[in-house]
Amino acid sequence: MQIKMKKVFLTLTLVAFAMAANAQIILGGQLGLGTGSGTYTQENASPVWDMPSYKTMNLTVAPTISYVLNDKMQIGLSIAYGTGSNTTYNFAAYALNQEVWAKTSNTNFRIAPYFRYYFAQAGNFNFFCEAALGFGISPRTKHHDYSNVPVIGYDNEYDGNTKTSTIDLSIVPGVNYKFNDNWSADCYIDLAGIAFTHTSTKTYVGGTGTTKDDLVSTDVTNNFGLIANAAAQDLNAHLGNFRIGINYHF
Repeated sequence: MQIKMKKVFLTLTLVAFAMAANAQIILGGQLGLGTGSGTYTQENASPVWDMPSYKTMNLTVAPTISYVLNDKMQIGLSIAYGTGSNTTYNFAAYALNQEVWAKTSNTNFRIAPYFRYYFAQAGNFNFFCEAALGFGISPRTKHHDYSNVPVIGYDNEYDGNTKTSTIDLSIVPGVNYKFNDNWSADCYIDLAGIAFTHTSTKTYVGGTGTTKDDLVSTDVTNNFGLIANAAAQDLNAHLGNFRIGINYHF
């Protein structure tokens, strides 16, 4: 029995080494950056003057690492981090050369192991289906209110009322285009995917000027949909219902 077990272990070891010898490591990922701004113009002033009305910023970094098992299959891990902010300005204060604004900042994190299967090829195009199990968290938002108006000036920072955590299982089709032996691009077609999402939202005591951590309630929801884009939460890395990633093959 002991000899048989040793033979089995040796066989599995040789198989593992054979797979590793033929395997390939791929590093890739997605990078998203978005900014926005608005301007308010006082037309009846003399002279006419402009002021900012709002500013937004969103950044997403989503690196991936893949291990190619064979021509048809690969496994990998995706890690996504997103951050964003929205700042609004007070018109009346600006007209008096005073600064009053409110800023909301948020962050998101998601990690997802995945399995990819290639089912068709046409030239440099390789069509695949990818299944991913994601774990995400969105901590409480951060608020910052500021005013330098005389007498009532303030500078407050405080936490938002809710934070969420998600578990999602998605199956999404896509296509890989190989430029050469080292570079390729992925396009995920979220519109044709399916997904199940389990979301837990915790509500805390909060509000202006407080950072209390008293938990008030927990709300759990489960959703199943035909559009993985709504559930996978890849944190602003989506371009509508499509996502694009660049890969380097070692």
